[in-house]
Amino acid sequence: MAIYNKESKLSDAVLDNPQLIPVINRLGVSLGIGDSTIGSICAKAHIDSDFFLSVVNTFIDKDYFPVNARGTFTLEKTIDYLEKTSRFYKMVQLPNIERHFTSLMMRSGTDNNLGHLQTFFIEMRNQLSECLTYETDVFFPSLKKGIVLADMERVLSGHAEVEAKLHDLLYFFVVHLRGDYDRNLCMAVVSSVFSLERDYSQNNRIRSRILFPIMEEMMGDAIEN
Repeated sequence: MAIYNKESKLSDAVLDNPQLIPVINRLGVSLGIGDSTIGSICAKAHIDSDFFLSVVNTFIDKDYFPVNARGTFTLEKTIDYLEKTSRFYKMVQLPNIERHFTSLMMRSGTDNNLGHLQTFFIEMRNQLSECLTYETDVFFPSLKKGIVLADMERVLSGHAEVEAKLHDLLYFFVVHLRGDYDRNLCMAVVSSVFSLERDYSQNNRIRSRILFPIMEEMMGDAIEN
């Protein structure tokens, strides 16, 4: 698994890992990046290259853990990235899956069990939306004010439940899908769900391994003071 640095070409990273495209967009980089290095692109866009690389490498490799994580992932930068990610899920990825799913249902007739899978997806989507809304409207604003709410374990467990349901949805498609259905549209649904699951899993690692330790430090400082 390649680990990228400031001298790496961002185009190489994206071509090797196309799922990085929405990630670098959230970090402030659009496509049309040429052959420039990550360091030069970040410098030109006034982006913290250490933070950029830590997010990119964490996304690519689930076992990666950045050196000096506490110094690289400040509370402000981490929350800002997670807020942008939440907006992307709610405005782009979830509606995209829903559009594909609706088209799949319309063009697949009734001789299948797609209705059960769609119901499961809707329940998962609603739970994910609730988790994200609570974070952006309540949890993150409190953290920005230096207030650590007592229900951070509830937040983490809620995201873990959604991540498990995304995995279950993929499993149901692969193992339990029955009957006649449009193969191309089914592939579009599965691909978009897989993209969301991969992205969501990466961001849950940032929550559990970066954001929550920062919060625990804040709680410790509050007790000492």
